[in-house]
Amino acid sequence: MIALTLYTAYVKNVEKPNSLLIIAKPESGKTEMMNKFIHNKNVAYLSDTTAYGIEQDWLPRIEKGEVRHILIPDLIKPLSRRESTVRTFVTMMNQLIEEGIVSVSTYAMRRSFQVPVRCGIITAITKAELMDQRHHWGRVGFLSRVIPFSYSYSMLTVKKVFDSILGLDFLEEQDIELKIPQEDLEVKLPRRYAESILPSTTTIARAQQTYGFRLQKQFQALLQASALEQKRKAVKGFDVNRILNLMNWVNFDENPMVSNPNLEGQGKS
Repeated sequence: MIALTLYTAYVKNVEKPNSLLIIAKPESGKTEMMNKFIHNKNVAYLSDTTAYGIEQDWLPRIEKGEVRHILIPDLIKPLSRRESTVRTFVTMMNQLIEEGIVSVSTYAMRRSFQVPVRCGIITAITKAELMDQRHHWGRVGFLSRVIPFSYSYSMLTVKKVFDSILGLDFLEEQDIELKIPQEDLEVKLPRRYAESILPSTTTIARAQQTYGFRLQKQFQALLQASALEQKRKAVKGFDVNRILNLMNWVNFDENPMVSNPNLEGQGKS
């Protein structure tokens, strides 16, 4: 899901890059998985940040397209400051990942942009921390702007992890290098494929008490990102099956991850 979210930034006929909120228990590998992507093009990896820091250090680079996604491995760090600082940070995230930032007039920066400045956010939080923030985020609309991807490990997966630890196999794991295109590419999305994920979108939206407009756009972007990752210029049935499979974990329930044998070996998800 992280890889596909990153690829959405390079689909020319996508409105904006997707944003992703990963929700899982401690020791679920959230940070380790994000660490595998930090060497990819146009990715900013921030262990901690504030709205002021993004304004000063990153907004100009986002405007130039040098940063398409910001990765924050532990969202609780920037949320652990005083209330006013956190509120300013979340407000900026809302703008950055949705309508974009058109102008900034603060003590740190005074600047207007010709086009709205947008980028995607990929971050992670535990369910307990999420529940502490959920009421506030519901009021400001943050959760409706990101795809919540929640998972846990089945007992079989737990056994595989322990086998990897006992055999020191985890020390040989490699970074994930995406094959980012030299320029943004348009990916055709036939209407029938967009319609095929709509029932799942409406089910998720009903559970989140939203209409699902943003979700449908985000899932369609994932369909196009899947095709782009597979070096295709049009979405196919494989992409639909892949995204429908991933949509099983778009919730807040920490369902156990179960691999789909029909999709294995056909690109990282």
